[in-house]
Amino acid sequence: MLVLLPTAGSAFPELFAGGAKATVQSYQLLGYPLYLMKILGFSKILGAIVILIDRNRPWTEWAYAGFGILFLGATASHLLSRDFVHAPIPFVFFLLLAGSYAFWSRNKARPLSALAMNE
Repeated sequence: MLVLLPTAGSAFPELFAGGAKATVQSYQLLGYPLYLMKILGFSKILGAIVILIDRNRPWTEWAYAGFGILFLGATASHLLSRDFVHAPIPFVFFLLLAGSYAFWSRNKARPLSALAMNE
């Protein structure tokens, strides 16, 4: 869940303030239109809410998949634009997300009776 803090936290300026100056420069460097910030900001907030609420397994899996695509897409975008310095950052977040998903999935796979026995 800690991986959601910087991701969802960055969504609010993207969605409501047109993005921080560094974010705007990054989008321009990568060749993306600035309206994409609003779309991604909204998606990040929704995905974080779904993961935090954690009531519907398919929705939560879709949110994890969406964040995975976001991080891998950001990594590829940086690599393809020859921005090798920033490319590892979203990939590290992808690895953290994968670990978070593995932990979440493992805990969701246990039946409730097995959880009660461990207490």
